[in-house]
Amino acid sequence: MRDLLQCRDDIDRIDTQVLELLRERMEVANDIAEYKLVHNQSITDAKRELLKLKTLRQKAEDLGLPPSYISDVYKLIMSNTCAIERHYIVAKANNQGIVRDTSVSYLGNTGSYSHVAARKYLEGFKGKVEATGCPGFSEIVSMVETGKTEYGVLPIENSSSGSINDVLDVIQDTKASIVGELLVPIDHAVLGVDGCSLDKITDIYSHPQPVAQCSAFIKNMLPNATVHYTKATSEAMTLVKEKNDPAHVAIGSHMAADLYDLMAVSDGISNNPNNYTRFIVIALNPITVPDNIEAKTSLTFSVKKYQPGSLIKVLSLFSEHNINMTKLISRPKINAQSDTWEEIFFTDLEVNASSSVMQDILEQMKEYTNSLKVLGCYPNPEKK
Repeated sequence: MRDLLQCRDDIDRIDTQVLELLRERMEVANDIAEYKLVHNQSITDAKRELLKLKTLRQKAEDLGLPPSYISDVYKLIMSNTCAIERHYIVAKANNQGIVRDTSVSYLGNTGSYSHVAARKYLEGFKGKVEATGCPGFSEIVSMVETGKTEYGVLPIENSSSGSINDVLDVIQDTKASIVGELLVPIDHAVLGVDGCSLDKITDIYSHPQPVAQCSAFIKNMLPNATVHYTKATSEAMTLVKEKNDPAHVAIGSHMAADLYDLMAVSDGISNNPNNYTRFIVIALNPITVPDNIEAKTSLTFSVKKYQPGSLIKVLSLFSEHNINMTKLISRPKINAQSDTWEEIFFTDLEVNASSSVMQDILEQMKEYTNSLKVLGCYPNPEKK
């Protein structure tokens, strides 16, 4: 029998080999992406994926491995491979190299959910990434518009608390375009210093969104604690670390706890256990999404105020052309010119903005709208 230290050394050696093989697999994925771009082939082949998973489960069983475990592992690997291929194809189609330096701005500091999203979006780049934390959403947009960063990452919607109106407001008139989208799982936890326990907590620090998303836990488990709002979860974690008081805690990412030398007193505290935040990525220049990539298009428009049925007529254009609308929300128009307020609508459509169908719809929409703007066309992360 091997002793524990020998076992750990062997595990480390095997894990290194696994990582090297995954890197080799990624290099093959880039070659596949190049082939699919040249031949205009879809990224995914559902029939092949199902057959491959079936074969892997059988091989796992023959080797004495749990088939379901291997299936779960390879579903994640295959999903990541598709993301790599998508990133490669879009970059090549827009004459952008993935081996280059870039920059990104995000909300808060190191460890914020926006920081996690920014890192995830830029995982495919092979170069130096300069990341800049910002105190607010308008500062992120400004960083992109002035060319200080190539990309900006903005949280636009949460599966528990809905749309983030402040972001909808700042992107109404921006010169930047949406070039990407990603969904980030939110792993809210109560984070404190050593010696902290739930019965000792008197003060909670966090951004308003996590507080809203964990309202049931706060009400049931910390009903007497005072909530202090911060500009970002990273600011909350910084404050708790500086105070070094077991009675003061932050609500933030479990993944970021180590960055601030905090411990998770309680995790998985979201109202919705399947809690995700949708982030958009903006850049000064719009991108073209190739035909073999599933695309989304985001629009803003305002309808003619005194023309009955204008909104219905706009929406019917999408239905008539069998275009799926995944989001429709209204906000007061910023800098409206009239004495009374004007509503502006935001909508997301599962369609490529450059397609002939969508170009025809945009032309027809002009008859019923006062303002119309394509916020961006970008790969749909929910479609393989």
